[in-house]
Amino acid sequence: MPEYLSNKAVNGCSPLGRRLSALVAPFIFFLAFSLLAGSFLAIPAHAAAFSDTRGHWAEAAIEQASAAGYIKGYPDGTFRPNQGVTRAEFIAILNSAFGVPKSPSTPLPFKDVSAKDWFAEGVRAAVAAGYVGGYPDGTFRPQQTVTRQEAAAFLARLLKLEGNASISLRFTDASQIDGWARPAVAALVEKGVLSGYPDGSFGPKRTISRAEAAVIVNNARGLGGDRPALVYLLVTGKLVNIRSGPGTGYDIIGQVEEGDVLEAVEESNGWYRVRFQGKTGWIAGWLVEVHETKPPARGEPGTLDVRYGQESGGIVVTLTGGENTDYSWVEFSNPQRLVVTVPGVTVVRTPLEITVNEAGLERVTTRLQSGSAEVVLTFEGGAEPVYYRVAKGSGGVLQITVPYQINRVEAENAGDGVDITLGGTAPLSYNSFRLSNPSRLVFDFSGFTLAGSLLHWQKQLSQAGFTEARLSQYQDGIVRLVVEVTKGVTFTKETRLNGREITLKFRPASLTSRVVVIDPGHGGSDPGALGPSGVKEKDVNLAIAGKVAEILRQQGVNALLTHAGEGAGLVERAELANSNDAEVFVSIHSNSSTNSGMGGTATYTYAPAGTPLGLQRDSRLRLASLLQEELVRALGLRDAGVFEENFSVLRNTSMPAALVEVAFLSNPAEEQLLTSPDFQNSAAQAIARAIVRYLTE
Repeated sequence: MPEYLSNKAVNGCSPLGRRLSALVAPFIFFLAFSLLAGSFLAIPAHAAAFSDTRGHWAEAAIEQASAAGYIKGYPDGTFRPNQGVTRAEFIAILNSAFGVPKSPSTPLPFKDVSAKDWFAEGVRAAVAAGYVGGYPDGTFRPQQTVTRQEAAAFLARLLKLEGNASISLRFTDASQIDGWARPAVAALVEKGVLSGYPDGSFGPKRTISRAEAAVIVNNARGLGGDRPALVYLLVTGKLVNIRSGPGTGYDIIGQVEEGDVLEAVEESNGWYRVRFQGKTGWIAGWLVEVHETKPPARGEPGTLDVRYGQESGGIVVTLTGGENTDYSWVEFSNPQRLVVTVPGVTVVRTPLEITVNEAGLERVTTRLQSGSAEVVLTFEGGAEPVYYRVAKGSGGVLQITVPYQINRVEAENAGDGVDITLGGTAPLSYNSFRLSNPSRLVFDFSGFTLAGSLLHWQKQLSQAGFTEARLSQYQDGIVRLVVEVTKGVTFTKETRLNGREITLKFRPASLTSRVVVIDPGHGGSDPGALGPSGVKEKDVNLAIAGKVAEILRQQGVNALLTHAGEGAGLVERAELANSNDAEVFVSIHSNSSTNSGMGGTATYTYAPAGTPLGLQRDSRLRLASLLQEELVRALGLRDAGVFEENFSVLRNTSMPAALVEVAFLSNPAEEQLLTSPDFQNSAAQAIARAIVRYLTE
């Protein structure tokens, strides 16, 4: 795989000493131990190399990350570089890599994280550090894989990096980068921590792999001075020396007074390395108090930090004061405003006005009035008030969450079809699928809350072939649009207002311009299975796939191949289908067995209940069943059946997908058939017929 992330050589951060190690080490040990119960941060399996990383594009970064101790291998000697990383696992990596201290007093604000979970302490630490938030439904979704844009947001927030969102527009898929993630992506691109793929895309919603995590975090650790403070130090000695090294034998480079506050970035043998007058120096640990949040400095009545972050489910405004900071708030109308009063503080590290223009929140204004700070959140005017939640946590933290909303819907007849327009407070994206009995099209908008006036919206449709359209809050954080139909229907989409308005155009089914992706299994340096006479599976797969694509194109279908023989990565194949909004994905293979007498045709799909793919279960099983039916009828081979299997191309595609095993290449008789042009034509025609039936029936 080519190197598609900036994998620059960096020097690892200095090891933490006893104080900060004591804060982090128990958490790391807990994570290492948890691998034995199936978790992710493993006990070391190799000191350097792993059996599955030799020659990998990220090999050097993986070894560096392993040596630094924040990503380990597995007991079987593997690293599993292409395995996805969950949200819980990624914060564990960040906490370990950057020495984020534990915060046992921080409450767990998420309803799906309990104190017994292996990741609970890591979540506490991340919340206290202010770099993670949850979803509008109050969940954290720890086992959900983290996307590249989510990873960027976590990391940028931890490092306190802010960027110009226009930088991300260099990517070919910049429009797919959600607004809440653009500043973070831009900041990390500017710093050289993160870059895109060779085709010019960024892949914002693609799951980040263990290899990518190693590269990105290594690069971020190389920023050195940009690392966040690990703890804050309140000077307790009257006049304390700052030295050039961790000991009294080092030169004095400055002095601080009682009550001064310093940011510590490292600890060694009872000494702290601190930021001091534009440089770093060392101070004795017995002359300071350690604080996890910044305490008021000498002579100040208190400090307040006001920041906003963009989570996948909305905007989170965080106010952080001292441990005993008091907050009160009241709402006003015309225009809608939330005013938070914080007595007895001086505002520091905070712009007086933050322009947001996301999720219905226009701006956040901070001002001082009569010895108190007043933070005003001004919302956009609209037909109804913008919904938000206020939650007070420990350690002087107040969070205001403004979830992304869908607040407008219109449905109207258009020609022989129906147009449905939805408006939201953030760019709208959806996962669509079809259900039967009754026939209906379903669109799930993740990360959105439905406006109160639309909670029971439904409209009877008078157009022939259409029955009803309705909106609902299907789950917390998921708005669902359902369109019931009585005949085959297809749809296209139009977006406006930077993606915040979308029109779905439903029309009677036609094959013209429908997007279907056909995947020839294996290819390039991967021959796949070998037949008894040496026939390579990749050649058979490519021949059949090419014929399928041609048959579909002759009927007006926009049929795309994942490759033309050179091969492609498994994730890249799925990403091609996802990025082209394909309606169907079919991967073509030839089966193999150690039993040369084994033969027949089989089809696979994957839609486990309780997962996002489970919502497509009916559609995926219908596609697989049609493929199996047409292939068995056309080829006359044994009907081996339809199965579910967690294949990468089935797991990572967002549309109905199936994988066909046309025949057994290991069976001499079927090997001969697979090389026959007539047999290949029959197989291709059967696959194409099944796809057309799926699209039109």
